[in-house]
Amino acid sequence: MHSLSGLTGWLNRYKFSLGSTLLASALLCFLLQPPAIADLSEEHRHYTGELLQSWDRGEIVVLLRHLERCDRYDVPCLTDKSGLTARAKLVGDELHEDFGELGLDKAIVYNSPALRTAETEALVFGDVGEERDWLASCEEDFIDNALSNKQADRNLILVTHSHCINHAQEALGYAEELPSYGSAIFLSLEDNSEGVKVLGFIDPEDWDLTFGH
Repeated sequence: MHSLSGLTGWLNRYKFSLGSTLLASALLCFLLQPPAIADLSEEHRHYTGELLQSWDRGEIVVLLRHLERCDRYDVPCLTDKSGLTARAKLVGDELHEDFGELGLDKAIVYNSPALRTAETEALVFGDVGEERDWLASCEEDFIDNALSNKQADRNLILVTHSHCINHAQEALGYAEELPSYGSAIFLSLEDNSEGVKVLGFIDPEDWDLTFGH
């Protein structure tokens, strides 16, 4: 009887110890996971004032994913299957107004030479951008290329692809998450490429909510 009682007690202690170990391991994994970039229309809306001030000073880098690509859907294309869907034009027109309200007089726009990014740039920015091959190839040094192309007192807008944005997320210490079509991630450089601050992202349908228009 005593041995059975002792065995039961040992099993209970073992279960408690195992449960505590598993809980601690799960908590450690959670703590070690990189954070997700914040949605500026939700939890980080207090950053919008800082974004606007940094934008006025020309300190912002924007990573803009192209609009909806046509080769993934059975819908009419804007021009060609390798480009955008026809319905993407409505989103592009809205983003054109959104970026216009921010002001583009201090902005430089580069885009990937792929048709879907070129069409996105034309819709949103009026075909003022310049093509850059590194916005399509997106090697591991993508974020370094982005920051090295930033000019003082000029905002830099990069129209690119989801895999390029994933490289940037990883390089900046954030979780790799698939951005929505037309989603914009805002980085603030604060006059130097060493002090990169990730302000957050805005999905194309959330600009009015983010800025209170």
